[in-house]
Amino acid sequence: MMKINPKIVAFPALLAGVAVFISYMGSGTQAQTAPRYKFDPDWPKPLPNKWKMGGVTGLAVDKDDNVWVLNRPNDLTDIELHAELTPPTADCCVRPPSMIHIDKNGNVIGSFDAPQGHGMGVDSKGFVYIGQDTVRKYDPKTGKVVGEVPRTPEREGGGGGGGRGEAAHVPGRGSAGPVAGFLTPTGGRGRGTGDGAARGSAAAAFRAKYPPSTPMIVGGIEEIRLDEAANEMYVADSYLGGRVMVFDMTTFAFKR
Repeated sequence: MMKINPKIVAFPALLAGVAVFISYMGSGTQAQTAPRYKFDPDWPKPLPNKWKMGGVTGLAVDKDDNVWVLNRPNDLTDIELHAELTPPTADCCVRPPSMIHIDKNGNVIGSFDAPQGHGMGVDSKGFVYIGQDTVRKYDPKTGKVVGEVPRTPEREGGGGGGGRGEAAHVPGRGSAGPVAGFLTPTGGRGRGTGDGAARGSAAAAFRAKYPPSTPMIVGGIEEIRLDEAANEMYVADSYLGGRVMVFDMTTFAFKR
């Protein structure tokens, strides 16, 4: 009887196995192909009322696939606001509301003004949540606050923790621009000043008073995410390098 070398039998089986593996991996790769996006230069359409947006710090899509945009009108400088003057000295531009609602076709379908902030969300009922010195819930039909997450009554480094006010806008008068805060004034105090120890002591006392487990907003808001199925709101608070906090969407009570 002729003997068959087991290696000869094993080799085709190995090839078959490799072929099946490659086929499987190929189909898996195709199934996981990343979506492709196409830039639409015509969305949104030109804004009404000669508005010009400041820096955008929040976007959210509502249940109808319309987009809420949170922008920073106070980023605009004098030279960008000539159309606010009486009489106007240029065709451009006018400070916009901080919240602008844009439909799928790029048309502005609503807006309201609120203190500018960072991070936002919108729920299935249309209420808008904006990150400011805390998170506030707005009725977009009236622009009024209908709820807010508690925050500490004081800030690290001094100053009160409350308040939503902004300086009154003067037509045609803007700010120094969004990068002004990153510029070091000539002759300003730098590192190595004698009050460093005092600042360190104050920071230590503040953090002892408000430890990481503090169930209130302490720092600034970085981002907001809503989980309506669980009736929960996730908030990124910048305090101590960043904390993710979870609040009840109905009562705004801290959960974890």
